[in-house]
Amino acid sequence: AEVINYRPYYILGEVGDPGEYPYQSGLTVMNAVATAGGFSYRANRKTVFIRSAEGQERPIQLNASTPVKPGDTIRIGERLF
Repeated sequence: AEVINYRPYYILGEVGDPGEYPYQSGLTVMNAVATAGGFSYRANRKTVFIRSAEGQERPIQLNASTPVKPGDTIRIGERLF
């Protein structure tokens, strides 16, 4: 069986165009940020906050392979100067 449509993911915070985007298999946080217009100049590029379908937001060290699941909410916070 194949999944026709996945739930969308959401990206908030310090990105160019926050909002709802369609999920694609194999999506990473870096792909999601690129789709949302990239990081803003204030973005914290080391830690990302992901709220999964279970509703618990957790901080995660950002790297090139940080996965995103259907229905996740990604929040890019501000960096401290």
